[in-house]
Amino acid sequence: MSQTPPNETRLRLRAVLNAQFTVVLAVCLVAAAVGGGLVYTTHVDPGTETETRTVSSFTVETEYVHSAEVTEPNSVFDTGTVLDDRNTYFTRVSPVLDVDVQTSYAADAASDVEVSFESVLVIRNVGEGGGEGGGGETVYWDEREALTTETVSGVEPGETATASFALNSSEVDATASEIESDLGASPGETETFVATDVTVEGTINGEQTSYARTIEMTLDHGGDTYTVSEPGTQSDTTERTESVTVERSYGPLRSAGGPLLLLAGLAGAGGLAYARRETDLALTPAEREYLSYRDDRAEFAEWITAIRLPESVHERPEAEASTLRDLVDFAIDNDTGVVEDPTTDAYHAVTDEFVYTYTPPALVGETVGDSEFEATAPIGTGGDDAADPDETPDGSPAVDDERAWVGAGMNSAPAPDGIDSESPDSDGREPEAGDSEPSDGTN
Repeated sequence: MSQTPPNETRLRLRAVLNAQFTVVLAVCLVAAAVGGGLVYTTHVDPGTETETRTVSSFTVETEYVHSAEVTEPNSVFDTGTVLDDRNTYFTRVSPVLDVDVQTSYAADAASDVEVSFESVLVIRNVGEGGGEGGGGETVYWDEREALTTETVSGVEPGETATASFALNSSEVDATASEIESDLGASPGETETFVATDVTVEGTINGEQTSYARTIEMTLDHGGDTYTVSEPGTQSDTTERTESVTVERSYGPLRSAGGPLLLLAGLAGAGGLAYARRETDLALTPAEREYLSYRDDRAEFAEWITAIRLPESVHERPEAEASTLRDLVDFAIDNDTGVVEDPTTDAYHAVTDEFVYTYTPPALVGETVGDSEFEATAPIGTGGDDAADPDETPDGSPAVDDERAWVGAGMNSAPAPDGIDSESPDSDGREPEAGDSEPSDGTN
């Protein structure tokens, strides 16, 4: 029965901890310190930070709403029909465009709010370039006509203030043509648009507020039709903010990672201290020798074959190798194999004259069965053990000598010097005179 192998992983861990004890302990202490710092700054004293919060907001929305009533009989629209929010209107049947400028605002609180409108019709002739360097826009002439000036008082948040005016597209087109005729030339392009200045003033969100904006709507005369291009709803928002100091907050990774890192660092440092106090981390010479053997066994595994050798092989003179590496090097140099005998856990290299053996180190505390390991005994020599059907009558394993020698790297199995190749008589009688004496010299 072979010995129970020691825990190789535990031995290697002890070797690493002993060699790198200071480094590992420093890492654990640093981890504990960092974890403690994270715990303190996250859960005990997170500190404060400054945030910018919106205290109030003020939003103003302004838009043009336009329509044209059908005033002339036609085959499509009934007289009195209102055409609204179109891009194109018909000059002959609906020449007058009715326009409303609508403004509303949103605020948390407001009082004494006035909304003022001032709309002007602008007819002008402009051309590109002409300025210094050839860039910019040149206005050759312009004509302005006031359309409406209106102020709406007491406007509440969400309420809509409206200013209305009307444009006769035929008259506007006629005015532009008359100006061009009077000047005798049109160097640029004539355009017509309405500009509206919107002003909102009052006490809004507890503060005196004044808001102003200009929006424009373009009219393009095309003879029998005119096109209206308006910008849609124009919105402006003004926010009042203030800086506030709040407690700093952290994400779940830092909140949970800090305590875990602290515990891991403390547990690691405590475990190292306990292991060094209660257990000798330094390996004994026997343990170092065992690890060296295991390294050699892994490195030279391809050169080693597990074969149960016959007892006759061990009757050769035996030479001991100091390490498994030495035995493998010898076997390679002598063109033979290395055999691991499962009955003894020893390694052998067999030549014609000698058997070279390496016995793995046995550590204190290894056991064979239920008793402490002391030595390796051949299988089948116990007085009470039942005979193994695979064993020969003399107790040696029933392994064919020729197969064993071939597996060990030999071509044949010569009988050792001084040993009679004949087997004892099967009936157990004593050898007759002249027979060879036993090799052990006993009577």
